[in-house]
Amino acid sequence: MRADRPFAVLRPSCVRRTGAAPLAVVCAAAALAVLAALAWPAAQAVAAQTQPGEKKQQLYKWTDEHGVTHYGDAVPPQYADQDKTVMNSQGIPVGSIQGRRTPEQLEAAARARAAENRAQADKVLARQRDTNLLATYLTVEEIESLRDRRLEILEAQAKVTIQYLDTLRQRLRGFEMQSVKFRPFVADEKSGPLPDHLSDDLVRTVNEIRSQERNLEQKKQEALRLQDQFGRDIARFKELKKIEAEYVRSAQPRN
Repeated sequence: MRADRPFAVLRPSCVRRTGAAPLAVVCAAAALAVLAALAWPAAQAVAAQTQPGEKKQQLYKWTDEHGVTHYGDAVPPQYADQDKTVMNSQGIPVGSIQGRRTPEQLEAAARARAAENRAQADKVLARQRDTNLLATYLTVEEIESLRDRRLEILEAQAKVTIQYLDTLRQRLRGFEMQSVKFRPFVADEKSGPLPDHLSDDLVRTVNEIRSQERNLEQKKQEALRLQDQFGRDIARFKELKKIEAEYVRSAQPRN
């Protein structure tokens, strides 16, 4: 078949001839020849587009020291360390090449990435809190009720700590009254040294008082944090309920 007459294969007839193959066989061969002829132009186009060794042309965009933007198929050596935009032959950006960075720039970029990661994590946590608020509570009164119960527990714990501190301070005063009879709390040389057991009791009681005072302060700070957290939860819950109500109203069909 000649290349300039691709449809010449359409001429074979399905008419039976003497000594020829059966009619069905002749027609099938003709059909295959037609399909091959139709596929020939497409195959030539694909081959023309995919010649071996052919490279796609790339263009680059960069900026010089005067702020002027340049385009070309190669970047001059003096601008090799700058950021460059890679474009295809139609001038459409298809990528970028990062230039050299100073240690300060790398550190700044790392801080920016870390800040962005923290911001994304905060968004995720905020969405989780919103979901938990709506899934856990139905009304503001439920949140306030849980807040009050938590505060009551902390107040009861603080009350027990205060009572224990009063007992420890009374015990310390008793030990101090006993210790004044011994050196070095009395100047009389006839007085004996402070007994070891009394010295141990003094040190142990003072340390326990300090520990319980820290514990009491922690309870107070925990109560403040609890009030602050529940206050923010209540405010956010109201916002979410307002958004929910507005969405329901907007979704209702209008007459």
